[in-house]
Amino acid sequence: MTYGDSVRLPGPGNAIKHVALLYIGVEEGIWTVNRWFAPIGEGGLKATEERLLELAQSDDPSRHPEFQGYGFENIRFVEYMCFFTTVLHAPGYSFHDGKGTDPIWFLEKKENSSLPPPPAPVAPNKSFYDLEEVSVGGFPALRCRNYMCNGYTGEPLKEGETQGFIFNLYIHAHYAQGGGAGVVLAIDPDGMSSGPRK
Repeated sequence: MTYGDSVRLPGPGNAIKHVALLYIGVEEGIWTVNRWFAPIGEGGLKATEERLLELAQSDDPSRHPEFQGYGFENIRFVEYMCFFTTVLHAPGYSFHDGKGTDPIWFLEKKENSSLPPPPAPVAPNKSFYDLEEVSVGGFPALRCRNYMCNGYTGEPLKEGETQGFIFNLYIHAHYAQGGGAGVVLAIDPDGMSSGPRK
């Protein structure tokens, strides 16, 4: 059972002016995972996502100010409500939406969490909503909104307040032999949302 609300539910609909992009690229068995954050530019959300995707695919992403880090762990959202867009550039892979399982599924705990102290002190999901399947740069993507809310009260995070989270991201890897066969991978990132700075 998902911990808290399904990410598919509609959220409060507040205006959101930032985007966080998680890029997953797989080429010849090598995974590239990096994370970006930026205000939504004049061209709108889709144009900003596509600009961040270009940076994520560049040879030296760390030289750009929007760059937030590598890998799936310690995903951080700081201060601003934002769109959270996950882009999958991986031939042979797709987001998995199983029977009774959303492609993003929030969890109560995991034993190897990087959030101190294990098992991680996380709250139910009352923050991530409005999941939709979109395309960014011609690649499949999942987009939801992080309303930066307290998981117990549903109220916006207060100044200096931090909330941990853990979720599974389900990806279907197709077998080379083709057909509908394959295996579902459960990637289990964790991280934190932090309220406005003091």
